[in-house]
Amino acid sequence: MSKKILLGAICTVLFCGTSATVFAQDNAPSGAASSLLNSADPRAAGMGMATTAVNDNPFGIFGNAASNLLSEKRMGFGYSYNPVMPDYNKGVATHAVGGYFSLDENNGFSLGFRYFNGPKSIIAGDDAVAGDSFRPNDMAVSIGYTRRIVDNFTMSLTARYIRSDYTKFGSDYYKAGNAFTFDLGFYYENTIESFYGSTWAVGLNVSNVGTKLDISVPSNPIAMPAYAKLGGSIDMPFSENHKLLAALDLGYTFMPSTDASFTAGLGLEYNFLKHGFLRAGYHYGDEKSIGGSYATVGLGAAVGPVRVDASYWIAGKESPVKNTWAVGLSLFF
Repeated sequence: MSKKILLGAICTVLFCGTSATVFAQDNAPSGAASSLLNSADPRAAGMGMATTAVNDNPFGIFGNAASNLLSEKRMGFGYSYNPVMPDYNKGVATHAVGGYFSLDENNGFSLGFRYFNGPKSIIAGDDAVAGDSFRPNDMAVSIGYTRRIVDNFTMSLTARYIRSDYTKFGSDYYKAGNAFTFDLGFYYENTIESFYGSTWAVGLNVSNVGTKLDISVPSNPIAMPAYAKLGGSIDMPFSENHKLLAALDLGYTFMPSTDASFTAGLGLEYNFLKHGFLRAGYHYGDEKSIGGSYATVGLGAAVGPVRVDASYWIAGKESPVKNTWAVGLSLFF
């Protein structure tokens, strides 16, 4: 006797927002793998999600892998933790590990791993055991190569393996699905000597272009959440102990085509006494974007090779990202 799913929900966490999808046995969960939109970067989260033209970033492979070859540090690694919709779901979170390594002035590699642990969902039906439950999950493993094209211009190519698992819904309707996608990134920076020796940068990243994800029975492949982001930044060192970084991102999600949306992020970071960081930003999302519009704040502290970052979302009481937060630990060498 076939199962009837009475309740199934997948909530996909993003640093640029959160979506929730409730689905029945004859529909694939359209939110599957939307966690790939997550920049996984608590520093960028505190700056309105503006990350495309910002370097010195262990999580750069999730935003723009091309940026880190021109970083001050040769390598960096980080871990971040982001609870999802904490007002509504307990134990739902995205875990991310990222890193970059410059082989020399012209070549570098980036690595990334993201794991989304979904909300506990109850399965009920004629052949189900009372109280049966499961947690859907998304996993993505990324590796990127960055190459300097000319002095201040780099490009990157990132390959990504994605796996979404909903099999606990029952083999009659769902299966674990796999997909492969690619990112293409560009980054350019230069110096304005007449303006405090400031550094300005522009970046472009096209992400998650590749195969579809098939997790339903009968087959109903889902397009990956592919998007393009154009960003700019200016880093202004007013003195040896005080710097201000301003960043802007413009984004367009073009796949699935039915969910096409526009986003923008504007953020500031004030670095004082070389060890402290204060951040603020605003993220705009149109009516089709995941998470909508909200403000963010963040702070950080750096001691030696260690940097700790935290961020918090300020959103309306009806927003799915209300009271969302993220923390991260990074090491630079």
